[in-house]
Amino acid sequence: MSDNDKILATQKYHNHVLQARKERELYVECVERSTAMFVNRAQQDQAAGDGFSTDDVHYTFDFSQYVKLPHHAQEKGPTFFIQPRRVQIFGFRADGYKQYNYLIDEDQTIGKDGQNVHGPDSVISMIDHAFHTFGTGETECGIHADNCFGQNKNRYVLAYLSWRTMTGRHRTIRYMMQLPGHTRCLIDAGFGTIKKLYRRSNCDTLQHVVDVVHKSAHSNVPVTYDENGWEWRDWKMFLGDRFKKVPNISKYYHFRFTSSEPGVVYMKVAADGTEEIRFVICKTNYLRMDTYDLPSVIRPAGLSKERQTYLYRHVRPLVRRPFQDVLCPPSASDD
Repeated sequence: MSDNDKILATQKYHNHVLQARKERELYVECVERSTAMFVNRAQQDQAAGDGFSTDDVHYTFDFSQYVKLPHHAQEKGPTFFIQPRRVQIFGFRADGYKQYNYLIDEDQTIGKDGQNVHGPDSVISMIDHAFHTFGTGETECGIHADNCFGQNKNRYVLAYLSWRTMTGRHRTIRYMMQLPGHTRCLIDAGFGTIKKLYRRSNCDTLQHVVDVVHKSAHSNVPVTYDENGWEWRDWKMFLGDRFKKVPNISKYYHFRFTSSEPGVVYMKVAADGTEEIRFVICKTNYLRMDTYDLPSVIRPAGLSKERQTYLYRHVRPLVRRPFQDVLCPPSASDD
């Protein structure tokens, strides 16, 4: 490289670090406001609680690396060469309060054998359930996510957030992302406490993972498909018919939706940027949304016969005897 090229590269890197620092400061500010809101909420006099605002609440959501079953603290070798049963973890955190960890077993995903758990249908279904079940009833909120295009930064998640403001579920939503490589946040700390205890625990069933999440930290709450009753829905088809693709989505890190301008998204590149790009994301025929119009329900695809047979023949011998029929029941071909 020439000296000029080196200078330009150094300046580019310097600007990147400064921008990442500003995005980080914004995230910390959002978390601090949300934490203070929950502290005030806990301390308020219940008899005089009228008019208390929860609009400073801030949410973060992300996926953790899946955990495997069975897992035994003192036995690593035998499970290295097989494909154990996988439990996916999706975290939805109300910053300053609780982290809700969605635990999804292989037979509970939209696709067979644990597939399609990171797609828009799955992600939006869990976010929608979290807002409905664990939300504070706020009219405004801020949300942080990472820049994964398949999971968070795609047309369907933006369309869903716009749909929430158009149907009166929120008045204003601010959707933000930190720069790639600088996305570490408090939800990762929650995942870390789970993994730390998981590595020292013996887990043979999903219930054992639930117990680990319970014990890992006071703020960690397990959420399971069977007990908490969320539903997978066909959000991709539902939103794809009603909303348009956002152009050049990859270069924007901040999105704003408001009920005063239904079907519109405001986008900007940086936290300190003053210029917002206005884009009508909703198709003209759908500018009026029915509050009770929801996507169709998708039933879990379960385990294929091949996967059931594999679990029974190769994974079952590694499971402690009392839990073998729970994790690896015999398939019809193995009866």
